[in-house]
Amino acid sequence: MTMADALYIRSRNEDEPPAEAYRTAPLTLEIVHVRDLPDAPSPLRHRLIIIPMQSDEIMLSRKAAWLEDAWLKGTSILANDIVARPYMSFLRPFEPIPQPGLGDYSVERHSSHPAFDRLPVDRFHLLEGMAGVYGVGHNPPPPGATVVNTIGRGAYAIDWYLGNDAGGIFFCHGGPDISAFHSGPEDTPNLTHELIDWLAEARS
Repeated sequence: MTMADALYIRSRNEDEPPAEAYRTAPLTLEIVHVRDLPDAPSPLRHRLIIIPMQSDEIMLSRKAAWLEDAWLKGTSILANDIVARPYMSFLRPFEPIPQPGLGDYSVERHSSHPAFDRLPVDRFHLLEGMAGVYGVGHNPPPPGATVVNTIGRGAYAIDWYLGNDAGGIFFCHGGPDISAFHSGPEDTPNLTHELIDWLAEARS
């Protein structure tokens, strides 16, 4: 895996470190509170931006000009969780699966992706016997996006990504933080590390 500089955006739990999978990834991780991010476009400093689950979307939307400019200039973004208040121009609010049954929580591969191809994604929806942990709907993908994984009989796009001409990739996981899945210290391959590596290499 290749070394890459990354920015981890903190919103809540200021004394809580990032998930272990982020801390142990082979990159230089800078942690910055969302309130301290620039309000306007500025020179690029990172190849990757990580937006963890439960981020403050009100504050993120106030930093939208900086965030979208960074992406348009070639920075890749790993975004977790449901979107209630869109903070990028192409994002739309989360759509839950209506009246889901057990079959609506299963995860299926839609497109090949190097970070997921060797993983048992068909088991991602289960955790200690509880179903639906990987996602219960989706952040609708914009035109031109590549859908990686879907959930349920309605094929909701739980994982998708959108690229731009500068090489920036916006990867959206519309559920709990991706670091919770097949990303432990004993997991090989490590989903979070593989995904970060792919995102960091995308603009090279």
